[in-house]
Amino acid sequence: MTSHEKNQNRWREFCYDLIEAAKEDILEDPYQDMIEQGLRLLNWSKPKGEICPKERIKIGSHNQLEPDITLKINERPVLVIEVKRPRNKLNEDQILQLVSYMRQCRVPFGLYIGDRIALFYDDSVNEPTEVWGVSLDSEADEGWRFVDFFARSSFSEERLEIFCKERMNEIHTSMGLRDITGKLAEDGGDAILKEMVEHYLVGMKRYDNGLVTKLLNRYKFIAQPLGQKEDEDDNADMENEIGQQSHYVLVKQPRSKNGSNGRDNTKYSIDGGTNYFGKNRIVREIIIRYLELHPKLTFRQLEQIFPDEMQGSYGVVRSLDELHEMEHDRKDLETRYLMKEEELLKTADGVRFAVCNQWGAYNIPNIFRVMEKWGWNVIKDKE
Repeated sequence: MTSHEKNQNRWREFCYDLIEAAKEDILEDPYQDMIEQGLRLLNWSKPKGEICPKERIKIGSHNQLEPDITLKINERPVLVIEVKRPRNKLNEDQILQLVSYMRQCRVPFGLYIGDRIALFYDDSVNEPTEVWGVSLDSEADEGWRFVDFFARSSFSEERLEIFCKERMNEIHTSMGLRDITGKLAEDGGDAILKEMVEHYLVGMKRYDNGLVTKLLNRYKFIAQPLGQKEDEDDNADMENEIGQQSHYVLVKQPRSKNGSNGRDNTKYSIDGGTNYFGKNRIVREIIIRYLELHPKLTFRQLEQIFPDEMQGSYGVVRSLDELHEMEHDRKDLETRYLMKEEELLKTADGVRFAVCNQWGAYNIPNIFRVMEKWGWNVIKDKE
């Protein structure tokens, strides 16, 4: 019998009682007892203090948290588990509760076990994310993986973290592709493709911005998924669209009478519609507001909140010292960052920095997704 087959058999043993419990929708406490018994089948020891139910965590002098189950190795927490009734449907409040347990225990991994099993990962940079899950089915395809990851003998924080980071990257990539695919569908792809080409020619190849703009104004880009006709339903399954290849056609067009170049000139407001800014300046306004809400934030912390990958090769923010050390002339840098004296910002630790202005339809959604999770409202205004 292969190790895969052995793990699948152990999965059947682990989830058998949980499946039976779901038929009666038993209460949470007896359901947790079954889960603890399943963990013991996976060789976690309760007498050795590896399975710790309802362990109280003090927060300040008056408050405390009580994770349903904490798994420990050598008295150090390695995983927290949030247990709900077997027919419970996971909601946002329950996710936040699990994340709070993870952060108080200082572990990046958390399991939800209710109507299914879900693995959450928190890398302290991105929003905590569900990176993997398996249904409570004795023949579930991913059942063997649960045993492989969470049996005591094979549990490895390092291996689990590598898996979680890979999954998180896949999830963020998929979200980014959805955004781009949506933009391609809006106007045939002309605006976003022009921005990408401009970013490459000006940002990467360092061609003259004015000449590139003049050239692109003479052309229109059209994107059409391979194997699909133009009049097909625009609401086709997004996952299928992402999986398809696309081809791009460059068509020369006459300049329009109103001088429009076909670009997306949407402006955005974060103050209820009082002030609007283009994509190249709205990020600076977002950072200003964030600093106002977090006045003690250091530059290093700011870089973690707005990591480079949100923007791409230039990053979201750069300290003035770092910009001065770059092998670019001043004029070149000023095309990429808001570097005028009145545009520079400063964090609580005295670091002066500039915000990148290289934003388009291909990367601005990265910022807006995070803002949505903060509960910030962004208003669009098409000029």
